Amino acid sequence: MNGAVVNRVTSCLCGEKLCSIWADPNKIPTCFSHLTSLPGQGILFSCSVTFERILFFHGNGGAPMKKNLKWIVLLGVILLFAIALSVSKISGVQAPENLSVQAVPVQVGPQIVAQDPVAGQRLDLSPTIQVVFDRAMDQARTGQAFSLLGPDGQSVSGQSTWGDARTFEFTPASKLEPGTAYQGVFTTSASGLDGASPSEALKLNFMTMEGLKVAQVFPLADAEDVDAATSITLIFNHPVVPLTIQEEQGSLPQPVELSPQVKGQGQWVNSSVYVFRPDAALFGGIRYTIRVGSGLKDVNGNTLDQSYVSQFTTRAPAVASFALKNGQQNPSLDNVKNVLLDQAFIITFLQPMDTDSVAHATTVTDQATGKSVSLGFSWNDDSTVLTLQPKGRYHIAGNYHLQITSDAQAQGGGGLKDGFSVNFSTVALPQIV
Repeated sequence: MNGAVVNRVTSCLCGEKLCSIWADPNKIPTCFSHLTSLPGQGILFSCSVTFERILFFHGNGGAPMKKNLKWIVLLGVILLFAIALSVSKISGVQAPENLSVQAVPVQVGPQIVAQDPVAGQRLDLSPTIQVVFDRAMDQARTGQAFSLLGPDGQSVSGQSTWGDARTFEFTPASKLEPGTAYQGVFTTSASGLDGASPSEALKLNFMTMEGLKVAQVFPLADAEDVDAATSITLIFNHPVVPLTIQEEQGSLPQPVELSPQVKGQGQWVNSSVYVFRPDAALFGGIRYTIRVGSGLKDVNGNTLDQSYVSQFTTRAPAVASFALKNGQQNPSLDNVKNVLLDQAFIITFLQPMDTDSVAHATTVTDQATGKSVSLGFSWNDDSTVLTLQPKGRYHIAGNYHLQITSDAQAQGGGGLKDGFSVNFSTVALPQIV
């Protein structure tokens, strides 16, 4: 075998020290048994050694063979794997054992899955309470376990029935109190047919609906200056009548009473809203009383326990504006100056007026002589605008007083509030300036 080894092997796993031994073709260490000869390629250390560098010997002159590299890498990987396997066995590390979980079924007691009325809905005063469970129930035990408790904590008497194996029903023996809290309770003695009972009492909270009441009224209670052409509207908190066609309105209750008495027509515009429309305008400046008598019943039989009373006052007849025709609008009424001798006045009222009563209540007086001026009256179509025209001419530099007394009546009744008056003076005599 030719060639030379230029590096020194320091140790070998075989245990033999090679320090100070220089390997060459003629000095093979005693650990030769750990050397592997690759036919036709040279000698390779097969044990684990610490070295600085390895040269490969070749039978033909000892030239390094690069193609040996793949064999070296493969054997190195195998060697490292063997070492790692040995270390793991020595350390005693074991793969974790497979874990298993065994589920143990737990019996759950009956639960409520539905109720009527639903949570938050008001309870009728004469109700049937319905409760649906998640399973078939022991009807005898569950019925005995139920109580409907009033606000005083006392049980309400009633009858228990079953619609089916899961549906419990309870009907109180008497009408419940309006606007009152009640509680339904199933104790833990309730039981399903599977023998399971609830772990704790099952509770249902209820609030009964209010008794029949007038929720709103128009005009509002104690309203002032209400238009004489208004209608009376009542809104109840419960449906009072079933929905009907117009032809059936005559058979429905007419709950409104007005004082002073007013002729008109009432109509239910829906099941809880009633409107009364007077045939003619209401009297102006009159306090009216609306009354709904006790005993009126809603569609569920709940009764209006007390009569409902509300009042309002209509707007009194009054002058809305005053103007000189083709002249000033709403001038100061204390002293309107430089009025033309044939000046017409325009007076606008807040509501239609009785024209005859206005004519009798209106005067224009010459303050110097105390004599009345003859007047002409003309009205617009709805009798709200009066044009007052002198039939003659006013005196030059005269002072006059226009007055409409409270005897002037609106068409619906009611006198002119506080009356109306104007002081005016006509144009002065010509002067040399």
